Amino acid sequence: MPAVGWQVRQRICLAMRQTVELAEYESRIVRFGKPTSDDQSLAARLSRGGDLGARLDVRWLAGGRAEVKANSWVGVAQFSNVDVRVVPKIVGGPLRVVEMIEYSAGISLLERIPEATLNASGRDLFELIVRLFVEETNRLARDGLNRDYRQTEETLPVMRGRLRTREQFMRQYGTVHRLECCYDEYDGDIPDNQILAQALAAASAHALSDGLRADLATLVRLFASVCDPPKHRIDWYTGRIRYNRRNERYRRAHELATLVIQGLTLDNLLDTSAQKVDAFLIDMNVIFERFITRLVTDALKRTEFSVSPQESFRAVVINERTGKTYGRIRPDLVINDHAGNRYPVDVKYKLYSEQKISADDIYQTFLYAYALGGDRDQATAGLIFPATSSEPGPRIRIQRENNFAVAARILSTGVDVPSVLSALRRHDPDLTYAAIRGFLREILRQPISPRWTQV
Repeated sequence: MPAVGWQVRQRICLAMRQTVELAEYESRIVRFGKPTSDDQSLAARLSRGGDLGARLDVRWLAGGRAEVKANSWVGVAQFSNVDVRVVPKIVGGPLRVVEMIEYSAGISLLERIPEATLNASGRDLFELIVRLFVEETNRLARDGLNRDYRQTEETLPVMRGRLRTREQFMRQYGTVHRLECCYDEYDGDIPDNQILAQALAAASAHALSDGLRADLATLVRLFASVCDPPKHRIDWYTGRIRYNRRNERYRRAHELATLVIQGLTLDNLLDTSAQKVDAFLIDMNVIFERFITRLVTDALKRTEFSVSPQESFRAVVINERTGKTYGRIRPDLVINDHAGNRYPVDVKYKLYSEQKISADDIYQTFLYAYALGGDRDQATAGLIFPATSSEPGPRIRIQRENNFAVAARILSTGVDVPSVLSALRRHDPDLTYAAIRGFLREILRQPISPRWTQV
């Protein structure tokens, strides 16, 4: 009965709540009423300078109002009486975001979900991702969860494995009924399962749909009998999980678990007693960068060029006094040709089809072009951004004031993500790849020809 009462109260609260929907980078004045201390705390953590970075800027105004400004993060932030939803309109909605993740990671997520379920949850990014996560985790559970050997250290009344001599001397000196043992345990308490258990616990505490909560509760109980996950940030797991033939089938579920863990604020992730989603936001900068990386890589397959994502260059910014590296640069993409030349390409999830490229991005991209330009007479870098149509963006040159000699050029282009995804779904991406190669050809200033291999 208490659970039923909570569900009734939850529905009443949801019916009374105001929902505000924003597109990326949109700003709006919203009537909040008097903000509570929890509202102010959440806004401080989500705003610029907060511990979570600039996910959502909220500036409190007089008269119970607030100015809400979205950035590149999409999802939902739930305040005491207002839900702020940031919808990924640039790429065509939440379903298209999942399709971008599918293509970037080379996995299939939507094919197993009934169309009616997708349509029902298609407007709520959190519920859509959690539904996909539940489906993938159920599939793993049906096939059997992985187990492996793990080293365990424990104090036991009988000898098991080998004796930890130092610990025995330091902790149990003079006793024979308590032994410091080290042994290999064969069970499911491994990172492959732990990351899923942590994501399930976090999602179950914040899901609103009754059916989804029931499915999550079942899986939480199952994984509680298999492992006891530590509460860690996602990089703790990614640093320990290496895919092979035994755990390759986990890859899709891990990708979705990562989205759940990264999307929830840290406080909500660690507090599984919460009854609502305080914030679930995904950085579209990261999603778009991975998508473009895969797109450019596929477009340059079977050519003389290779793609290096997130390559770091140290010997570029140097401290003249010490001769040591002062800073590093890390372009999103670097195109390499057979002669060893490098051509940087930056990827920005910004509305540069509607506004000028910001000065900060011009300075950054110019530095990439100038630093990696080598001996070429005119260094060039590329800039790719999302747009409503795939068309060339601004062409910018950096020239010297005295003799107007061109020091570097920045070429930009927009990518129509919904159209690209449609072409990929039809298995007809040739025109898309040709457009990408056409843009890169201007940066490289050399032809991009197929590389034929003899059989």
